[in-house]
Amino acid sequence: MPRNCAVIACLISTIALSAPVTTLQAASNDAEVVSEAPTMEGRGGRVWEFDPNDQPYPAYIADPRRPRMNVSAGWTNTDIPETSSGRIMLDAGTRYTLFKVSNPDSVNEFAIDIEGGLFTQFDLGNQLDSIGWEGVYGIYGVYEWNNTLDVRLGYRHLSAHLGDEYIETTGRERVGYTRDALVAGFAWRLENNWITYVEPSWAFNIGNEERQERLGIEGGAQYQGPFDLWDGNMAFFGATHVRAFDESGWKPGITGQLGYLIKRETSSSNLRLVLEAYTGRAILSEFALDYDETYVTAGFIIDFY
Repeated sequence: MPRNCAVIACLISTIALSAPVTTLQAASNDAEVVSEAPTMEGRGGRVWEFDPNDQPYPAYIADPRRPRMNVSAGWTNTDIPETSSGRIMLDAGTRYTLFKVSNPDSVNEFAIDIEGGLFTQFDLGNQLDSIGWEGVYGIYGVYEWNNTLDVRLGYRHLSAHLGDEYIETTGRERVGYTRDALVAGFAWRLENNWITYVEPSWAFNIGNEERQERLGIEGGAQYQGPFDLWDGNMAFFGATHVRAFDESGWKPGITGQLGYLIKRETSSSNLRLVLEAYTGRAILSEFALDYDETYVTAGFIIDFY
């Protein structure tokens, strides 16, 4: 196995194994133990909560570039030259809320989120050679407008790279795909546990001026069912995510997810058992300007919120 594959696998395994695995037990007579975040009261009765246990802005569950701890494998129908149809995808990352500010007399909340993630692909049919990888990071200001609408404004960076083995095998050179973008997200919490969202972006800095364009947009809808399985610890979920870029003629890339969410202690992480399908331009951005692909994968995702 290539060294970089082993390193990523070790990283994800270590973090996954370090998370507590005790599930919440149904107990009608015992009080539930909840780990409370540090708080501080400010002017006007505002409460500052540091390292909170929840996030005002919802995660885009089916976004393939959502920072997450992901281990999955599957089949790909791809135009990328000299690759097989087998894929292993290993991702590491999370979004973290530094603090949030709330007023007990209103529903409004303000928060600062940061995120970072690493996304990799390895070729099952070619000795697990690294095809490519990319990293993202960002910072957002979040405002819970009311019980229905959440808004975030911020900055996101994406940098794409080719795998060393793929370069050695094919001689392909990097396109130099990077994006530094300003984003504005709007998420609506609907009835019956539905969320829908849209997030346009404008890249003020791009790595390849000749081939990249600055505008992009993404959006989607997701459903979280009740925790009515496995003694109240597991629920069904479904989500779809669509993204499109001016540089690809606004051709949509569509992702769908189905699975089960297993909740754990408030201070611990949650586990998603996931079946994911995608069709559109290649997910790895170094290939996205030239090739399309369709894939189906199965695996698990660990969320820290």
